[in-house]
Amino acid sequence: MAAEWEPALGTLITWPPSLPKKLIIELANDNKLFVLVEDRKAQKDAVSVFSKWGIMPNQVKFIPAPQGVDASWTRDWGPHALFTQHGEMKLADGRYLYATPVSGFACDDTLELLYYDENQQPRLTATDDKIPNYIAEGTNLEIVKLPFVFTGGNVFTDGQRNGISSCILTNENRYSGIPDEKFFHDVHQLLGLDNYHIISNFEENGIQHIDCLLKLLDEERMFVMRTPPDHPLYEQYEGIVENELRYMKNAFGRPYQIIRLDTDVYNSDGDLAAYSNSLILNKVIYVPLFGIPQDSIAMKQWRDAMPGYTVKGFEFKMNDEKVLSPDCRNHYKEIGWNSGDALHCRTRAMWDPEMIYISVDRLAAIVPGAENYPIVVIIKDYSQRGLILEKTKLVWRIKGQSSWNESPLVKSQLDDHFLGTIHGEHLNETIEYFITAQSLSGKTETMPRTAPQGLYEFKPEKARQR
Repeated sequence: MAAEWEPALGTLITWPPSLPKKLIIELANDNKLFVLVEDRKAQKDAVSVFSKWGIMPNQVKFIPAPQGVDASWTRDWGPHALFTQHGEMKLADGRYLYATPVSGFACDDTLELLYYDENQQPRLTATDDKIPNYIAEGTNLEIVKLPFVFTGGNVFTDGQRNGISSCILTNENRYSGIPDEKFFHDVHQLLGLDNYHIISNFEENGIQHIDCLLKLLDEERMFVMRTPPDHPLYEQYEGIVENELRYMKNAFGRPYQIIRLDTDVYNSDGDLAAYSNSLILNKVIYVPLFGIPQDSIAMKQWRDAMPGYTVKGFEFKMNDEKVLSPDCRNHYKEIGWNSGDALHCRTRAMWDPEMIYISVDRLAAIVPGAENYPIVVIIKDYSQRGLILEKTKLVWRIKGQSSWNESPLVKSQLDDHFLGTIHGEHLNETIEYFITAQSLSGKTETMPRTAPQGLYEFKPEKARQR
């Protein structure tokens, strides 16, 4: 499964929108908009509005599809990008019949559904459950139907073999007749996720979607929200961090580096600004803002954590928006974001089927001094056209120097695995490095993706004598 930071073509949203005008314009200018429309009239209306906003036809791909009550939440019902062992991208589509169940802290709490009919029976979201079929048709991609609930706002993957969700996900599957053992078996068989981390719920009563608690930034690091110490949820958040997340292992068998993202309340109900509910798309990060002083702190923390990325913040003042879906207009009050439903929830990447995938087993921050420092890299050219090996290399320098050194990447015996080497002992000097790869398809990719602004680094030190 593709991770959020991997190369994407653009962003999937619905029309009429449940997003602020400024954000839609930025998404179109930065990449491409994939816009769901119900019919020709809706598409005509969208074209007219987009023209007034300066969004040109070549920036948009319309996908006709019926829209149900949950259509705006493209994150939750939307398809996941799945690459087969033969390098073909498909769309993995989870079950989405019971929209957005709510529960308390306990992993076996009784689920309360948001929508019921006049007979107090659960109102199914079968229309939204079928939208991925139309997306697959509109993008010429094959779809893989998953036999379990896989609500996007509660699913993070690292592009390798790790997944993470809050435990309401397994609760939802049990509600739908899928026991835990079958869920984990099917996740492994169909999606290649060997290690699926299920953590505690974090809201006293809510949808418990993990994108409102944390964000995987890459294979090694996670951004976790931190409440003010006097907030009622402080102990729950910190308990999850100290008792669960700190013991979780990443794809390389190491603990995740946990970075804190400070939040605060934004209304009289004590709700928390969901700064983790942000979208990472290529080299831009789109952050929801709540009109409070904490906004500027969150923006700085995002920039500090993701060097080289362009970080853009977006308020959503309802009175300032002329074009919104009626449901959005009726549902929200002064601002269009809330603690359990913000920017990430209503957007979803459309990944690049011909991407160059790169993952680096990076060195620890401090390593023992040695003559050489080997670095293992996974590179997959999903265009199937082949890598240009002389342009696929390890680039490094001593921090503070302006010139770069280059080392070739040598294929290992494992498929798609390469080995690069930084030569020289370099004791007590910080070494900065990144990986670059180029394909015969014409694509070039680096890891970190924002290199040379964003870099990996390590410092060799002489081993202490006992």
